[in-house]
Amino acid sequence: MLVRCQDCGCEEEFSLEGWRCACGGAWEPVGLPDFNRTFIKPDDYSIWRYGRMLGMDITSPLVQMGVGWTPLVTTHLFQRDVYLKLEFLSPSGSFKDRGVNTMVNQLFSMGVKSVIEDSSGNAGASVAAHAARFGIDAEIYVPAYASPAKQHQIVIYGAEVKPIQGPRKAAEEAAQAATLPGKAYASHAYNPAYLVGQVTAAYEIWEQAKGKVPDWILCPAAQGSQILGYWMGFSKLLEAGLIKQLPHLVAIQAKRIAPIHQAWTQGLDHIPPIKSPRKTLAEGVAIPGPIRGKRILQALTESRGNTLAIEEEEILPAQDLAAKLGYYIEPTSALVFAGLKQMIDQIGEGERVLLTLTGSGLKGAPQYR
Repeated sequence: MLVRCQDCGCEEEFSLEGWRCACGGAWEPVGLPDFNRTFIKPDDYSIWRYGRMLGMDITSPLVQMGVGWTPLVTTHLFQRDVYLKLEFLSPSGSFKDRGVNTMVNQLFSMGVKSVIEDSSGNAGASVAAHAARFGIDAEIYVPAYASPAKQHQIVIYGAEVKPIQGPRKAAEEAAQAATLPGKAYASHAYNPAYLVGQVTAAYEIWEQAKGKVPDWILCPAAQGSQILGYWMGFSKLLEAGLIKQLPHLVAIQAKRIAPIHQAWTQGLDHIPPIKSPRKTLAEGVAIPGPIRGKRILQALTESRGNTLAIEEEEILPAQDLAAKLGYYIEPTSALVFAGLKQMIDQIGEGERVLLTLTGSGLKGAPQYR
């Protein structure tokens, strides 16, 4: 799999030892194939429906997992028509399954038998689920404050949980230090195949909405992989002449840890990390400095998007609002409902909005309240 670092321009074949560029940047796949509707596998309702358009070494799953083709439903909120993309109905309960599925298939094809990941919970649970399905060993490093339900979910798949005291960054550093020969760093932040998996959500939405893609897409944002997946996928649909313009992408963060929002509102071309992050109920976005910062800002710029920062006291009411519609989502996922309420006046009456419901409420909340 040929990859490129967007920070320094270096290109090379992806390897287990070179899980990131020598400059410290994250790899991206080189030359994502053009979208061609004739390549869609009509009888495959997983992300591998688009296997020939993912630009990977494999075009079909080595082990079936059932990831993808999550429901797209409509509702009415704040006098606007709203799509809800139910990513929390993925096998492990979060949108992370899209990227983890492509990542683990790629690693498995390379002979990997043991993986290490660091996560606030959802990515770790997804890696653990895939490790169980693929028959490989997994160690998952999590912040000690991560939701007990998420930690239990990781354990029940048979993976080993390594709770690390301190901020989210400490879990990342511990995982990287433990990545020795014989163990692959299955990082949802760095792995290029993970990013490819997130592209499939854009293709699904285009198909499910019968070409009437939303004008606005609101996403919780931490490492920004979902934002980047939408941007890359809808850009391919635009190049193919299948849509007229990119949806406006909106990255939503908790105000207590909002590096993307701060960089965007200050007009920066990079994202400086938050030096003293505070705990938030939205633990899934508690990333003080996203790895692909420049690309996130590029995606927001090219889509004429925006960012929002949600106050802590707005999160649980937003979760309650989703529940009143029949959807039990975790606090991180609820950020999109608070964000829609905050920016509703910016959305035209005839414009369509999509909210990505990223994680199940059954995963619980962090130990901080």
